[in-house]
Amino acid sequence: MEKAITKIKLFKRGLKGELSDFMLKIISIIIAVIIWFAMSITKYPTVKRTIIGVPVNFSISGTTAESKGLSALSYKDFTVEVEIQGMNYEIGTYDADDLIATINTDEVTKEGTYKLDIDVKSKHTADKCTIISVNPPTKEIKFDRLDTVKMPMTVSAPNVSAQEGFTLKETSLTPSEIEISGPEKELERIDKVVAEYTGQLTLDDDMTVSTDSIILYDADSNRLDTSNCTMSLSTVDISFVVYKKVTMNLAASFLNVPDGFDLDSLPYSLSTKTLQVITPQLDAQSTEDVQLNPISMYEITKGKVFKTEIDSILSNGEINQSGDDMVEVDFDLTDYSQKTFTLKASKIEIRNVPEGKKASIDNELISNVTIIGPSKVMENLKASDLTAYIDLSDAEATGSISHELIIYCKSRNNVWNIGTHEAVVTISENAANPSGSPSDG
Repeated sequence: MEKAITKIKLFKRGLKGELSDFMLKIISIIIAVIIWFAMSITKYPTVKRTIIGVPVNFSISGTTAESKGLSALSYKDFTVEVEIQGMNYEIGTYDADDLIATINTDEVTKEGTYKLDIDVKSKHTADKCTIISVNPPTKEIKFDRLDTVKMPMTVSAPNVSAQEGFTLKETSLTPSEIEISGPEKELERIDKVVAEYTGQLTLDDDMTVSTDSIILYDADSNRLDTSNCTMSLSTVDISFVVYKKVTMNLAASFLNVPDGFDLDSLPYSLSTKTLQVITPQLDAQSTEDVQLNPISMYEITKGKVFKTEIDSILSNGEINQSGDDMVEVDFDLTDYSQKTFTLKASKIEIRNVPEGKKASIDNELISNVTIIGPSKVMENLKASDLTAYIDLSDAEATGSISHELIIYCKSRNNVWNIGTHEAVVTISENAANPSGSPSDG
C-alpha cells in the first residue's frame, strides 16, 4: 500500500514538471513578439525596402483617350522596381503583390507619342507606405486611331517551277484574305499583301507548303513597317498545281464513207496539224493522236470548209495553249467535177433483212444522184457504174418505210455522192420461209 502511494506522488510531480515546461515556451514566444514589436516602434520606427518585379497595369477604359477613339500601339506588359518607406511592422514583409502600379494617361487627348508617369501605391490603404522611387519612372507609348481592313493576298514564289514536260498551272492561297488592324493612316498606305515563299522547288506533281512571311507593300512596291499592325493570320498555305504538257497530233475523221473508198485520195488540209495542250492527268502520254469532229462525205463539195472547235475535242480539264480556238479542214477540189445520175431500183441491194421477213423496193428509179470525183474519172463515169444498198439492221416492224440509201461505185474508189437519198421499202412476213431464214429481197 505504501509503495502504491509513493508511485502516485512521483507521477504527479512528473506531470507538473511537463506542464511547467510547455507554459514556459508559450510565454517565451509572447515575450519575443513583444520585444520585436517594441524595437520596431522605438529603435527602428521606419524602414526602406526595394520591391522588384511589380507588374504595371495599363488601361484607358473610361479615359479621354478612349472617348477620342485612341488606342495604344504595340504595348507590351512590363514590370518596375519600386523603393518604399514605412513602418517596419507595416511594410517589413511587403512584396510585389502588395503594390499597385498604373500608367497615368490623363494627358493623352490626341494622336501622338507620350512619356507617361507610372503611379505606384500600396494595396493596403491603412498602411502608411511612402513611394520613394519607381524605376523606370515613365513609359513611352504611342497612341493612334485604329481600324481594321480585309484585303486579298497574292503569292510570290520566285524559286518554284515545274520540271521539263510539265507546267506550273496555278498557285493559290488558303485562306486567300487577311484582316489587318492598325493605325488608320498606316492602313491607308497598304496597296497589296503578299505571301512570300523563298524555298526552291522543281515540281512534277501538286504540292502545298506553308509560309509565315506575309509582307505589306505600298503602291510603289515599297515594303511597309508592320510593327504597329496586327494580322489575323501568322501562316498561310500555298498550293502549287502542276499540269502535264501534251502535243496533240490532229487528223480528220469521216462519216458515210462509201464502200471501198480510198480516204487517202481526198485532197484536204488542216489549218493546224498539232496542238499544244496542258492536262491535269499527270500520267498522260506526251504525244496523243486526236481525231477532229467527223465530216460527212455527203457534205463535201467545192468551197466547203469544215470547222471544229478545239474545246470540243479536249478532255475534261485540258487547256488549249496554242492560241487558236478553231481547226479548219479545207478540201482542194479544183480538179474535181460532179455529175447527176438516175439510179435504177435494180441496182439497189437490200442487206440484213430481219429474220423471217422479206423486203422489196417500191421505187423504180432514184433520181438526182449527184456524184463528185476527179474530173478525169467523172468524164467516163456512167449510171451503170453506180450501185447502192439499204441496211435493214435497224428495222423491226412490217410495212412500208423510207430508208437511207448508201450509194457507191465499185469500180472507182475516189468518187462519192453529195447529199442523202432514200428509197421506200416494204417489209412483210415471209410466208414461203416459215423457218425464219433471212431473205435478200
